[in-house]
Amino acid sequence: MKQTWLGLLSKLFSLVAICATAHTPLQAQSPACQQIRAACRNAGFVVGGPIGERMVLDCFNPIALGEMPKRPATKPLPQIDPQVLSACKDQLSGKSGGTNAQPQAPVANAYTLLASDDGKTVHDMRLSVTWLADANLPATETFGVANINKSGSMDYATAVRWVAAMNAASYLGHNNWQLPTAPPTDKTCQMTGRNGEPFGYNCSASALGSLYYVSLGLHEPDSAVPSYTGPAGPFQNFQAYLYWSKSPAIDPKQGFVSFSFASGFQGANVFRNYLYVLPMFKGKKDGMSQTSDAQWMSDDTGSLLYDPSGNITWLADANLAATKTFGIVGINPDGSMDHDTALKWVAAMNASDGGKGYLGRTDWDLPDTGPPDSTCRMKGITGFACTGSAMGSLFYKQLSLKPGESVIPSSQSKAGPFVNVQPYLYWACSGDSASSPCKPEGPADGFEWNFSLGNGFQGTNLVGNNLFVMVYFPDSSR
Repeated sequence: MKQTWLGLLSKLFSLVAICATAHTPLQAQSPACQQIRAACRNAGFVVGGPIGERMVLDCFNPIALGEMPKRPATKPLPQIDPQVLSACKDQLSGKSGGTNAQPQAPVANAYTLLASDDGKTVHDMRLSVTWLADANLPATETFGVANINKSGSMDYATAVRWVAAMNAASYLGHNNWQLPTAPPTDKTCQMTGRNGEPFGYNCSASALGSLYYVSLGLHEPDSAVPSYTGPAGPFQNFQAYLYWSKSPAIDPKQGFVSFSFASGFQGANVFRNYLYVLPMFKGKKDGMSQTSDAQWMSDDTGSLLYDPSGNITWLADANLAATKTFGIVGINPDGSMDHDTALKWVAAMNASDGGKGYLGRTDWDLPDTGPPDSTCRMKGITGFACTGSAMGSLFYKQLSLKPGESVIPSSQSKAGPFVNVQPYLYWACSGDSASSPCKPEGPADGFEWNFSLGNGFQGTNLVGNNLFVMVYFPDSSR
């Protein structure tokens, strides 16, 4: 049902902010907090600046919340009057009038997301668009379009066809649904690619970046939904996300080879991204026995899983780093990390327990991908069906998964007013603004934009990859 602007405005005054109080600094408007932000700005910190000079993560949060960034600020933090600091902390914690005051409702987000009465759409006042509340509708409604995976993921060409079919069906009474846009320039991004495209973290000028960083109030490397902790075959804590290998990409500028356990796609990722780690060692430990599944052997504790086809022993906990850091800094609370940190973490595994190594092993390693793999559907070591790599063999042979399938079920979690949010990569398109239509050409030949709701990273992806889709329509159709 279409809503009038009067109806939207009346809802605005009764809404409670969807952002968690932990992220209030992004919207804090009290005079005391404004003074701290002004002091940060005068000290040279800027919104969307490079690491070490970011207004919120490197200056405001350390001062007001005591949340220190993984890398220290490159500029001295300003000195703040203790009374100003105390007043700001009271406001952030929901207090006013001193420490004895009763907690108050948190300050509302200035860019509130307004859910429709039926919960099917969400109006984004900042972008002047209305999102579909179901962040994975293709998993249940294909509109007759082929090549959509059961999980809801699809390649870019299929995403374009699916949106067109959605419009042909006038879904929810609208025929101008579109993919979210990403602009060709974005000063809030941390990095710039070889074709001048902005990418990395803090990219809030794109529609999905605005949704993640501003409207939902998330920070790098937050996942929009909780991490999975259940079983996946004989493994535990497998994340339907990207995992690091130790192999460099064929083009060193592209970083290192990674493997997606959300779709079975093998590709490359820059070292600065946050991916997960599944350690392994070659060969079999003495004393391992057959499990109920004839494909696997396990030690007596169930901590190790031997894969006879690849002669590799895997750690059964596919996200050990979330609970055991071995003293390595730079590991995110959800267990993800950049590639440099992954190498340090595996080295610390081998040096642990007084040099005996974790579980008595000192030969833990990141899996490799080997030489160019003729089994891959794309050139070199890229694409689906890459069974020549250690993780590819695990995905396709041992776990018996197919291209486009996920190691765990699709998420049905909520994030703010959205449902079925996937903590993975979503397709976006090139566009000057959120209300602009998608341009036919992407940021580079054979690539299109994507954004991760698993950690806030914006980048580009091969159009043949399988990502998820969420859509909106501009206000002009309201």
